[in-house]
Amino acid sequence: MGKGNGFFQKLFRTEEDDFLAMELDEAKEEDFEWDWDHIVEERHFFKMSDALQREKYIRSLVEQIKDASNELDKLSYEYNVVTATLKDMDEIDALPYDEKLDLQASAKQIVFYEGETRDYSIKKSAMTEEQFKNMERHEDTIPKAVEDMKEAEDYKVKIKEDLQKLEAEKHAYLYSQSELRRDIANCKGMVVIVAFAAVLCVIMLLVLQYGFEMDTKIGYIMVTLAAALAVTGLFVKYQDSEKEIKIVQKSINRIILLQNTVKIRYVNNSNLLDYLYTKYNTSSSKELKKVWDLYTTERDERARNEVNEKELNFYQSELLKKLRKYQLNDVYAWLHNPLAILEHNEMVELRHAHILQRQKLRARMDYNKRLAKEGEKEIKDFIKEYPEFSREALDMVNRYS
Repeated sequence: MGKGNGFFQKLFRTEEDDFLAMELDEAKEEDFEWDWDHIVEERHFFKMSDALQREKYIRSLVEQIKDASNELDKLSYEYNVVTATLKDMDEIDALPYDEKLDLQASAKQIVFYEGETRDYSIKKSAMTEEQFKNMERHEDTIPKAVEDMKEAEDYKVKIKEDLQKLEAEKHAYLYSQSELRRDIANCKGMVVIVAFAAVLCVIMLLVLQYGFEMDTKIGYIMVTLAAALAVTGLFVKYQDSEKEIKIVQKSINRIILLQNTVKIRYVNNSNLLDYLYTKYNTSSSKELKKVWDLYTTERDERARNEVNEKELNFYQSELLKKLRKYQLNDVYAWLHNPLAILEHNEMVELRHAHILQRQKLRARMDYNKRLAKEGEKEIKDFIKEYPEFSREALDMVNRYS
């Protein structure tokens, strides 16, 4: 089948297919390097007499121009923001010495209190806000709740152990029950086998008696006795198994009733624990005790952190008032960079980072401008080369743009 397909592919292969295959082979042989910057579709790959291919070709150019224009709008905004920040840096660097010292005094306080609040934020990860509020709300009852929770947890473990013992005992009785039922089934089967053997022996004795004129009375007696003994033994075993099954079933019923009683205790105890866990937002008495110990330390740290935050807000407001005196584009940006005001090296690094950002943005803007121009040029060249499709191309430009 594969050879047949290959034959028809070669038979109906076009010159364009041969040309594409040749280019692919050359690309494999050479260490091919992609031209990432050149995006415009090459016209010779499209059959312009085909309306569908022609539409796809023109639409790809229009979308290229549209995407490049949209990207330019976003990049221009970011570029202006970065440029404005660089101008603000120049403005701050050019301030008189006394005014710069005044700014640095506020910046120094901000850096200090930011460090204090940051250290607290790292420490408080050991205790969540919800846990703290729960401890605060139930502060008077938690020590007693820890004891009650621990007692309920211990009781839950004992109940589970009792259930496991009862389950093991029930499985033992169920196994005995299955063994006894198998013995009963075996007895029934053996009765059938004995009856069949007895009938077979009688037939053989009849053949000996009438076919060979032999005296078979003793044989009849032996067969009858053997069958009677076997059936009697099997009947006795059957009766014993039936009695044992009744005893085992009563034991199983007794265990099931005990299990139900223990399960009720277990459910009540579990519901109690679930309530306590939900009330105190914990998963165990051990965890609650740990959180309670953290809470006593957290209270003092939170009180100290509130003072730090108030001081931080005060000095941030003070810095904003001072910055508003100058011709800055974004005074709030410096609340996130107080260290750059305080230290010259930080300002230099910040300036360098913004210059690099602006260079990257400029490169991206130039790239998208080039894409838009290439797309426009390709559309113009298409109209010149195929004037009969000019109206269709212009309509498509208006429609998709």
